[in-house]
Amino acid sequence: ISGGKSKLVLKSLFRAKKSPIGAPRQMILGKLLDHATSETIDQALAVYMPGPNSFTGEDVVEFHLHGSPLLVQKVLRSLFAFGIAPAQPGEFSKRAFLNGKLDLAQVEAVADLISASSERALTVASEQLHGRLSRAIETIGEPLRDVLAEVEARIDFPEEEIEAHHWEGGRSKLRKVQESLTQLLRTYSYGHYIKEGYRVLLCGRPNVGKSSLLNALVGNQRAIVTAVSGTTRDLIEESVAIKGYEFVFCDSAGLRESDNEVEKIGIELARSRIPWADLVLLIIDANDQEMDFQEVLDELLGKAKKIWAVTNKIDLNQNVVGRLVCDSKYCAQNFYVSVKSGAGLDNLKAALIEEVRAELPDWGESSGVVTNERHKECLERALTILSEILKRNLEREHSEILALDLRGSLSALEEIVGKTMTEDLLGRIFSKFCIGK
Repeated sequence: ISGGKSKLVLKSLFRAKKSPIGAPRQMILGKLLDHATSETIDQALAVYMPGPNSFTGEDVVEFHLHGSPLLVQKVLRSLFAFGIAPAQPGEFSKRAFLNGKLDLAQVEAVADLISASSERALTVASEQLHGRLSRAIETIGEPLRDVLAEVEARIDFPEEEIEAHHWEGGRSKLRKVQESLTQLLRTYSYGHYIKEGYRVLLCGRPNVGKSSLLNALVGNQRAIVTAVSGTTRDLIEESVAIKGYEFVFCDSAGLRESDNEVEKIGIELARSRIPWADLVLLIIDANDQEMDFQEVLDELLGKAKKIWAVTNKIDLNQNVVGRLVCDSKYCAQNFYVSVKSGAGLDNLKAALIEEVRAELPDWGESSGVVTNERHKECLERALTILSEILKRNLEREHSEILALDLRGSLSALEEIVGKTMTEDLLGRIFSKFCIGK
C-alpha cells in the first residue's frame, strides 16, 4: 500500500504489541483485521516504510500473509472497503518517477527486469535500473547545455562580439556529442538482441531437416517432424537462452512452388519473415545428390541481412564435410551438422553466441547499452538535429534558430530520462507494466 492512507490502515486494521509505525523497516507480527467486522482475517507480518525513503517516495505499508488465495481476497476486500484503490498497471513505478525516486529510463528498466529471460538481459536491466544509461545521457547532454548557454548569452547580449575561435570551441563540443550519440546508438543492435533475442530464421527446401534442427537448437520437440514433404506450413517461433544469450528461432515452410493452397500460404509467410531475421540459416541436405539449393538462395539474396549455410544429414554423406557448399560471397559461413547424431551442433551454437557477442561495441564502463526502441528513436532524433546543425556555419547562423535547434536536440535526449515528456508518453510506457509494479 502506498500513499497518504498507508499509516491510517496500520492504525485501524493491524493489532500488535509493537506498532510498525514506531519501528519502521522492521517486520512486526500481529493480527490483520476485517474493516467491516473487526474480526481477525489472518496472523500477518507488517512493515512500515515512511516516505520519502521508500520505493515510491510515499509512506508504504506491506502485509505478509499466509499463502492462501482466499485470505488474500478477504484482505483486499477489507482494504477496498476502507477506501484503498487497487493499483493501476505500473502505478508504483509511476509514483516513484513523479516523486523523483527514479527517472523514466530506470522505470522502464523495472519492466525489463521483470520480463528478463536470460542472464544477459537481467544484467543489462539491472545496470539500467541503477542508473548506468541515465548517467551516460547526462554526460552526453552536458556539452550541449554549455553550447546552448553560450548561444542564449549571444541572444541576451547581442552587442558583445564573439570571436571566431570561440565558435570553433562550440563546434568541437558538438562534434564530441555527435560521436557519443553515434557510439551509444550502435549499442542498440546488441541491446536489441539482449532484450528481444537474436532472431534466427531456418530456411531451405522441404525435408532438409529444418524442423529437426529447430528442435535440436531449442532442446525440445517444438516442431512436428515427419518424412512427408511440406509438413511445416506455419511459422513456429521458440525463444531459448544459450549461455546467457537470448535467441528467437523460427522454423518456416520449405521454399518451393506448390499447388496446395495451405502450403502456399505457409511459403509466403516464410518469405515475409526473411527481412525480420538477424540471421538466416540456409539448411541444405547433404544426402541430396544434386545439392540443389540455388532456388532458395535466390529467394534470400537481397532480403536477408546475413546468411549461413548449414549442411545437415552429414551422417549419410561425410564427403561434404569441409567443402565450400555455399560460396562465401553469398553465405558468410558454412557449417556441417547431423541433427540425428548431434555432430556439429555444438560448433553451430558456439558460432551463434560469438556472432551476438561480436556485436557489442567497445564501450566504456560509464556508458549504457540501449535496449529500448523508444530510447533509440530519441537518440536518432537528437543526432539528426545535431548533424544538421554541424553542416551549417555557426558564425553566420541566426542565434534564435541555432538555440531552437539545440533545444530540440537536447529535448530529444532528455526525453529518455523523462526530463521532457507528455502525458501520452507516460500513458504508453506504463500501459506495458503488469498490475501494481
